[in-house]
Amino acid sequence: MKQASANGRGAAGLIRRTALSAAVIAALAGCAGEPPKQEAKPAQVQPAEVKPAAVIAPEVRADFDAAMTRMNAKDYPQGIELLGKVIAQIPNNPVPYINRAIAHIRMGNLKPAEDDLKRALELEPGHPVANNEYGLLYRKTGRFGEARQLYESLLLKYPYYPVVHKNLGILCDLYLRDYACALREYEAYSSAMPEDKTAKVWIADVQRRLGK
Repeated sequence: MKQASANGRGAAGLIRRTALSAAVIAALAGCAGEPPKQEAKPAQVQPAEVKPAAVIAPEVRADFDAAMTRMNAKDYPQGIELLGKVIAQIPNNPVPYINRAIAHIRMGNLKPAEDDLKRALELEPGHPVANNEYGLLYRKTGRFGEARQLYESLLLKYPYYPVVHKNLGILCDLYLRDYACALREYEAYSSAMPEDKTAKVWIADVQRRLGK
């Protein structure tokens, strides 16, 4: 794809592909702190933030809930401060580190975000949400090869994790210009999330560039 074509889609399109809105996050049920189910059908898209459940000790649940309230209100500095209190109480739980990393990313603080994701993955190397967020961080910092390797490794373990198919498709499409990879991943995402009509637009666009 020519550079002009890539730029023509604009920042708004890229944001639309990569971000879940606060309203969507709030509407999604379940616990993203638990891995997507490895089953013979597509799993549901996981929210960006890691939701509390049994993964958060009851004695610190109030602080965690308060932090998530601030995160959903886009008050990321206060969310970070509250998550620091949670981490001080349960330093060996990866969940608050992941959420604090997400808050840092949204504020553009990439170094502390990476530190938090590294710590979360030290505690639980296979955590799917931590790995997905790390892939996004790799992309934001221009480490496209590392991002691809991480996404592909994650999909070997969780092949029905739609948001990872989407993020890998975006990486291949807009950054690596590997359109065969982009088409494959967009189709996997669209198959899992047929209600997302924009995925069909991405597929048609890539097919045109591949001459299909």
